[in-house]
Amino acid sequence: MKLRPLTAPASRREFLHTSALATGSLLFTRTASRAADAAKPANSRLQIALIGVGGRGQAALTALQGEQIVAFCDVDHVRGRMQVAANRVASGALARFPDARWFHDYREMFAQMSDQIDAVVVSVPDFMHYAIGMAVLRQRKHLYMEKPLCRCITEVRALRAAAAEAGVVTQMGNQGRAAEGIRLAREWVQAGLLGRVHTVHAWNYTVGGSYSLGLGPNPDATDETPPPSLRYDLWQGVAPERPYRKVRSHSSWRGYSDYGTGCLGDWACHQLDAAVYALDLGAPLSVEPATTPLPPGTFPTTNTLHYAFAARGEQPPVSVRWFDGGILPPLPVEGFTFNNAGGSIFYGDKGIMAVGSHSSSARLLPDARMAELRSSLPPKTIPRLIGGPHVEWVNAIRAGARCGSDFQRAAPLAEIALLGVAAIRAQTRLEWDATAGRVTNAPAAQRFIGPGYDYRPGWGV
Repeated sequence: MKLRPLTAPASRREFLHTSALATGSLLFTRTASRAADAAKPANSRLQIALIGVGGRGQAALTALQGEQIVAFCDVDHVRGRMQVAANRVASGALARFPDARWFHDYREMFAQMSDQIDAVVVSVPDFMHYAIGMAVLRQRKHLYMEKPLCRCITEVRALRAAAAEAGVVTQMGNQGRAAEGIRLAREWVQAGLLGRVHTVHAWNYTVGGSYSLGLGPNPDATDETPPPSLRYDLWQGVAPERPYRKVRSHSSWRGYSDYGTGCLGDWACHQLDAAVYALDLGAPLSVEPATTPLPPGTFPTTNTLHYAFAARGEQPPVSVRWFDGGILPPLPVEGFTFNNAGGSIFYGDKGIMAVGSHSSSARLLPDARMAELRSSLPPKTIPRLIGGPHVEWVNAIRAGARCGSDFQRAAPLAEIALLGVAAIRAQTRLEWDATAGRVTNAPAAQRFIGPGYDYRPGWGV
């Protein structure tokens, strides 16, 4: 499927559209206190639109209440409002923006009020990230996109290029890049506490749930009627047109390969980011899956994958192994307790390190070594972030700075996750030429690097 290049109109507010794509070290900005945010005059606040109000949209709404939310866009206003109402904090944040306009269709939102929007947060199912993201970048709006950035690698690459051309501030929503643990991991690796790191194990223990449903195409299944509040035609977006079934269009969309990316796509950006950042891994050379049976149109219940990464300078090749669906890595040391949400374990020739889920923390193993070195750990040389990724993004917009997970940095991480998703769908080992964007050993698997279907017309891609 040929992806349409970016063509963009001129920007509205020059100071808000300063390019944030200069090279350099990781930059992190500090947020002012909540009281200071509340005291900002209305005309100094960023005018932000939220596309997707329920789910992760609630996190954006809560984090950005110091700005001016001018528009909410959701294919189901009623369901989005109900989800927010169930979250007391988000519900209070919503009440702060009684004048914000509501839309079902983001295209109508841009047509009617593009000049009133500075920045956009996208919190919708994976399969619509590319179409919506390209629309935002054509408008030259700053863009926050939930992980895994897009549904496939070709979309990720096109969106990354479009962001560079648009010159706006971007951020992919993997919270761990704003956390303490990922900084400690890099500082400790660079200080040599682990020696030469050769192996990383990462996991998410979730069993079943919405990731593997065994609910592929079933000619005997009964089609349903969409609820009156849902604009199902808009929900389907670029994906192939199918009759409505609640299980597909609500919380279980991640389990269908036309819409989501399974457990790996949902969690790898969280649990592999520390390894990618701390070890400067680059692109994998290959990935090999071992899974339970692959149901048609969805994902296996359990996946293990082996990624092979090349040596980097004096650092050795790295073997990265992924475990999900009720499978855990081997026990790193006696007495270690796995967090079911996930995490990662680094193995070097001089030590072992555990990083928490979403890179929330880091510690040396065994505990006795952590206690021994606690008073002599390396200095904290990487600037820390006060506030999460949404706050970092709006501060970067004002400062003309890069975010820690801007698209130029986030795209390679997303590609690692999505190459694994492609291997799961192909059910075979993939050898990867990252420069060419091609699978070199299994030509039939190349279709999983792209969308795998023709986009429905009318969405600008």
